[in-house]
Amino acid sequence: MPLARFSINLNTSEVQKYYRGQAQNILVRSYEGLKVQFPANLILPYVSRSGVQGEFILEYDNNGKVISLIRK
Repeated sequence: MPLARFSINLNTSEVQKYYRGQAQNILVRSYEGLKVQFPANLILPYVSRSGVQGEFILEYDNNGKVISLIRK
């Protein structure tokens, strides 16, 4: 399965956009240089009082469907 590795740093006001439905997807650039877009609801388990920070691995199938998002 293909993987995309990236870091993300969203503050609380940015995360609130996803909770309110003002933004549906997150677009990041992977360490490999690819633009990767995925549904914002995948980050919700990783939200803290300061937002979402950290390094993640996104696993997806050959059709681009997300299989998992894991914080490193």
